[in-house]
Amino acid sequence: MKSLNKVYLVFLILFFSMLSFAQRTSEWERLISPTNETLRRLYFVDEKNGWAVSLGGKIINTTDAGETWHIQNSKVTTPIVDIFFINPNHGWALTYPSEPPFGTSILITTNGGADWIKDSVFFENEIFSTIVFLDENTGFVGGNGIKKTIDGGLTWISSFIEPGGVSTLPINKFSFYSNTFGYACGGRVDVAGVVWRTTDGGNNWSSIGLSPDQIYDVYVVDSLNAISLSGDPELLYPIAVIKTTDAGIAWGFRELPFFGISFATDFLDENEGWSASGYKFLHTGDGGNNWIEELTPNNTIIYDLQFVDQYTGFACGESGALLKFISFKKPSTEKVKFEWISNYPNPFTEKTYIEFTVLSPDFDIPTKAKLKLYDILGNEIATLYEDEFWWGKYGYEFNPHKENLKLSSGVYILFLISGDTFITKKIIYLK
Repeated sequence: MKSLNKVYLVFLILFFSMLSFAQRTSEWERLISPTNETLRRLYFVDEKNGWAVSLGGKIINTTDAGETWHIQNSKVTTPIVDIFFINPNHGWALTYPSEPPFGTSILITTNGGADWIKDSVFFENEIFSTIVFLDENTGFVGGNGIKKTIDGGLTWISSFIEPGGVSTLPINKFSFYSNTFGYACGGRVDVAGVVWRTTDGGNNWSSIGLSPDQIYDVYVVDSLNAISLSGDPELLYPIAVIKTTDAGIAWGFRELPFFGISFATDFLDENEGWSASGYKFLHTGDGGNNWIEELTPNNTIIYDLQFVDQYTGFACGESGALLKFISFKKPSTEKVKFEWISNYPNPFTEKTYIEFTVLSPDFDIPTKAKLKLYDILGNEIATLYEDEFWWGKYGYEFNPHKENLKLSSGVYILFLISGDTFITKKIIYLK
């Protein structure tokens, strides 16, 4: 809050805030799943449309933000290891044939999965475990190497990976910041965890070994910062935080007091992040500097997670597990309410004290609001104050001289505004 001599908090009703937290259930809640097969990957293209894939060849889909899920006809019964959609209609998935010829097959759909085309592309004797597209034409598969397409997946060419001691290890996942800059991650247990980096749209990649065990995911914060967690399935090495602040040129490595594997990592915002680590989540509230362990609902093993916005996320895992995260911070759909209490004196010559009440629908969430001054003709003169207001009563001292406002005597209008909600009050200034 800004200086107390200007804006001061008279009271907050703490009871309602405490009640709000008391009624909160687990942030991760179990959804009804149409399958008991292990779900290894999921992808949401927006807050409503998402897919998950199983090791038994199932593709399941939701169009209502996880409320209901339906099995789609994938045309296969072999493991589907990854799925990606560029929009609600156009998507790709990877699977491995169970009989010769062996390799990797790409499934494709152009109608949201109502129809899947089997073997749209087949990589004989090549194993790829992840797929991503930057637009409808440009995409990548990664596994034993990297291939790139510029025609929507019809044809693929091998990207160049700079030779090195760890450059040939398997790739688990891509994380692009832009069409030109991005990372891939992977490695092998008890050998190395590796991050690959590209700055030219995936034509060329360089690699660097960062940990004793493979890396499953990298979260890209911005053009300079990225973070990952590594782990050891044999529990010989603890989970470690791996971070870069210079666009992947150098990485820091710091072990945490936890053991296990980090299968996926994603953030709601710059501070709050989650990692799917088997039967537990790792949770940070300070940008990945510190983490705590939280058990998953029913101790279910979770393999993948994704946040669709700063309030909502989804996860999948063993025995068809589907979870939804709804933040207790999510704003209510109800509008904030303001009430004027008084301003005194009115009329005023030097200063006047303005009191108002903020009645937010969420007692534990502040409301962004502005206090503005207009003349009687509707011309905006100044924004007197702008801040986040909690549920409660506030006071403001308005002194035109301290505000460096050269006002003439007359009637002025105060506006208290939050979004499309506002109230007005007339004040009279006598010079």
